[in-house]
Amino acid sequence: MNPVVVTPDALAERAGAIASGFVASVSGSAGQLCTKPGFLFLPDGHGLAQRLGAAADAVPGHPLLHEGIAAAYTGRRAAVLAARGVSVLAEGAVETGPDGLSRAAPTLVEVGLDDLLDQRGALLDEAFGPLSVVVPYAPDRPDLLVDAVGELFPGALTGTVHRGAGEDHAWLRRLVVVLRDRVGRLLFDGWPTGVAVTPAMQHGGPYPATTAPATTSVGTAAIQRFLRPVTFQNCPPELLPAALRDDNPWRVPQRRALAGASLNWGNHSV
Repeated sequence: MNPVVVTPDALAERAGAIASGFVASVSGSAGQLCTKPGFLFLPDGHGLAQRLGAAADAVPGHPLLHEGIAAAYTGRRAAVLAARGVSVLAEGAVETGPDGLSRAAPTLVEVGLDDLLDQRGALLDEAFGPLSVVVPYAPDRPDLLVDAVGELFPGALTGTVHRGAGEDHAWLRRLVVVLRDRVGRLLFDGWPTGVAVTPAMQHGGPYPATTAPATTSVGTAAIQRFLRPVTFQNCPPELLPAALRDDNPWRVPQRRALAGASLNWGNHSV
């Protein structure tokens, strides 16, 4: 579901780069990346329909992981194409290759913001494959866009904002707040596919993106998903795990309370 919002200034500055970057992000690994941009919000009159369609049509079909994914994607794609108000920018297809694997080429559609709100039941469910929805919005009423984003996306892995150089508006600040509260990773002037295994990575998000928004499944902090905190209160040193002992044989970084700073319960935790 991951939304991408492009401001009028960003579109004026780098329309071509936005179009090519979007198609590359949608079609990478046949759209089988959970950070794939599912919705691209562009200002009305964006003029990118032909460019987006041509770029998507140039991408060859890529194998889907297995037939279950192929069947699910085919069904979602059919539901999106049949929704009221949807127009096709790139038809795409799902075909069987000579190796017997299903291959999907990108499908891009466009639908107005009002139709997206009305047809959310047909359009919002994730299409796990190379399909994405372009949504024009009225640049003179960006408040309506911000309200719609807040209403349509209760939780997502990522949210992306493309803005112009130095662009700063009250509505843009409000959009950042809305997305911040609804996504696990908020990025600017880039694309959400591709994650770095670093301490700063957050690959998760509020429900329905995940049921554990406080953890990440990628990055050095991902180890926390497999840990359960335990406190050892007044435990004899010889019975403590090695990582908690005062002599610290594993040389694990430890934190100690200053004398008198708290109740002296002799607590250790791991």
